[in-house]
Amino acid sequence: MALRTAKRDTPPEAAAGSRRAWLIVAMLVVLMALNYADKLAFGLAATPIIAEFDLTLDQFGLAGSAFYVPFFITTLLVGFAADRTGSTRPLGAIAVLWGVAQISMVFATGLGVILFSRLLLGASEGPTYGLVNHAAFSWLRDGDRNLASSLLSAGGSLGVMIGAPVLTWLIVDHGWRAAFLVSGLASVVWCLAWIFVGREGPLSRRDPDSTAATAPATAAKASAAAPDTTAADAHGPGPVGGAAPAPGTGPSFLRIVTTPTFIAVSLGAFAGNWAIAVGLSFKPLYAEQVLHLTEQQISLFIIVGQIFTTVAVYIGLGYTMKALMARGFSGRVSRGALGGACVIAAGFAFIGFVYAPGLYPKLACSVLGGIGLIAFPVGSTVIGQIAPAARRAGVLGTYAAVYGLAGIIAPWLTGLIAEQAATQEAGLNNAFLFWGVLTVVCGAVALACTRPERDAARIGSAPPPAKTG
Repeated sequence: MALRTAKRDTPPEAAAGSRRAWLIVAMLVVLMALNYADKLAFGLAATPIIAEFDLTLDQFGLAGSAFYVPFFITTLLVGFAADRTGSTRPLGAIAVLWGVAQISMVFATGLGVILFSRLLLGASEGPTYGLVNHAAFSWLRDGDRNLASSLLSAGGSLGVMIGAPVLTWLIVDHGWRAAFLVSGLASVVWCLAWIFVGREGPLSRRDPDSTAATAPATAAKASAAAPDTTAADAHGPGPVGGAAPAPGTGPSFLRIVTTPTFIAVSLGAFAGNWAIAVGLSFKPLYAEQVLHLTEQQISLFIIVGQIFTTVAVYIGLGYTMKALMARGFSGRVSRGALGGACVIAAGFAFIGFVYAPGLYPKLACSVLGGIGLIAFPVGSTVIGQIAPAARRAGVLGTYAAVYGLAGIIAPWLTGLIAEQAATQEAGLNNAFLFWGVLTVVCGAVALACTRPERDAARIGSAPPPAKTG
């Protein structure tokens, strides 16, 4: 009966890993690109905004941090709601709210309107990363999720690569308000397209036949699985792979988010989000005021960094992790150890940025620091290993909320540190040095404590981990 149900209710175009699945992923990549373009506009327009409204660095930092205050709250609330409602409608609503937030900046008359725009943008962008991963995971099995999550993270880099020259041109030739207007309208256009494309996937908890449809494949794959296969691969769309467990079974939310693995990957992403928050708010300002680059040079510098992050980090390391998993390496090695080592390397690159003698060494260190952003897809896919589908959206939302705290703290603290020094250059260098040390510490914890197979088995999400790999 289960076989007949699967054949009738799961058409090829709706099957996990189908062409439709990757179309959904492509739409979500575009959404992530718009996400980062929206955030980039504020940093690129820093100098004219500060000049027009006579803001101090700590006031500008406060506006940057304001983005992340509601970000933290809505990430949690919408993540839990998506466990019940699915992700399709919330993603459409989020895109519309981005448009409203960006367009409101066109009418800014002072710090108050800026804070309103940043608060609304943060509230609506907060749940995005967790929701896009949840939406993609509902269409994909564990073996494809590393690549998909890396592509989603690469969408942010794509947004910066495309957004940097376009927004810079708009700011220079048409004024900074034009940049916010265009980015806001782009979000509304995406929502209109999503109405026709967006759907819940066959491995979503909300698909009533997801368990029945995948049960035969699950049983067959589990019986044939090699002992060193990860829990998620060995059990297909079971508790780790995607289908919802029976009511009342599986680990509690609290047990999942208190595992060393969850804490470790959250700290790795916390360091990555610190880099994004400071980079988007203060790096363009540093490049202009300290390194004396023009707007066009800053745009080119940003594009080079994002090309490295997209090609070498998200795509290159994403494929590397997928290949390691396919060869039988555990999630601890292919995701935790490799990801943690990359975050540590990023921390040393940020420290090198402070001490590097000259423009080009500084720019090289800044670009290499992008390697730490692999923490985002690592964290999402590791959570896919330890959290069953019934808990996954809430756990991903909590993960995003934890690393989102970096966004609340980082811009404000960077501006505060910068104001304490005798010169702007010295103050920003002190803030960047703190950033580098923090990143090294977070990376070390991620490397040492990310053990998804062990923790999934301990809390009841998966069978005991293999002895090898």
